[in-house]
Amino acid sequence: MAAGVATLVFGALPLRAEWIRGEQAIGWAEKGETVWEWSFSRNDGKPAFRSLRAVGGPELLAYRPDDHPWHYGLWFSWKYINGVNYWEENRATGRSDGLTRWRSPQIETRTDGSARIRLELDYVNPSGRVDMTESRTLVISPPDKEGGYTIDWRSRFIAGPEGAVLDRTPMPGEPNGAVNGGYAGLGLRLVPQPARMTVVSSEGDVTRFEHERARPAAAAVACNLSEETGATTTGIAIVSDPVDVGEKAPWYVINGGQMRFVCAAILAPKVRTLPAGGDWTLRYRIAIRRGAWTPDALRAMTRE
Repeated sequence: MAAGVATLVFGALPLRAEWIRGEQAIGWAEKGETVWEWSFSRNDGKPAFRSLRAVGGPELLAYRPDDHPWHYGLWFSWKYINGVNYWEENRATGRSDGLTRWRSPQIETRTDGSARIRLELDYVNPSGRVDMTESRTLVISPPDKEGGYTIDWRSRFIAGPEGAVLDRTPMPGEPNGAVNGGYAGLGLRLVPQPARMTVVSSEGDVTRFEHERARPAAAAVACNLSEETGATTTGIAIVSDPVDVGEKAPWYVINGGQMRFVCAAILAPKVRTLPAGGDWTLRYRIAIRRGAWTPDALRAMTRE
């Protein structure tokens, strides 16, 4: 590995900060710890952030946990495209029925810890036909004085020559509906207990959980994770662009003992069909901060 080194100053204390580069990953480190790491390893089924934390804070992500090894920390996956499953993977092969394929990314980095990543992906039917393509751009900000930062995520999807029917497990109340219905899209798998987790949205605190699940409708959702003592809290928020899915986006949240999961469940309201050549662009901001997110802070961020 090669690393680019910089010296940053927070208050009066100089801190060592550096890029950590591998053949299939890029990351930023400060205080001897990885702040974030993004993997594009073809040994995995999806490119993903496999590590996120505020500077000096605890790890937030659960990457490929035993219960759901297709949960890649912070990642994007469709559920069904033209009836083929791109989400769950065969535990023996580590592959889904539908293949998510990507080319080598273009990565630009700066000495302040900011980066821009561009990635081209194909969604490949078992027949070998490409049913959809994606152009993804990730813009990671430098950490601020408190150790927080943002990831701006933009994905433009274009349907292939057969079009693309984007589907999910049916929602509760629909024919064959399930309590876990509706998930597809941007996913966030968080560390399990003993960390404590509370959930807020730009509409208020999220307290109505049934079977450890909640389905808030809001422009933004955040999870606040605290140490067992409650002394230190780190918050991670996801903001949905209202241009994409409306002012009150659909979310699917699980807050269980071992399963902490957030999905920007864009298909929960309905199945989406793109004609041949049709396109759909999705934009999100992921924001990590020292301290808890509040509804007011989320609302302020949605107005930025």
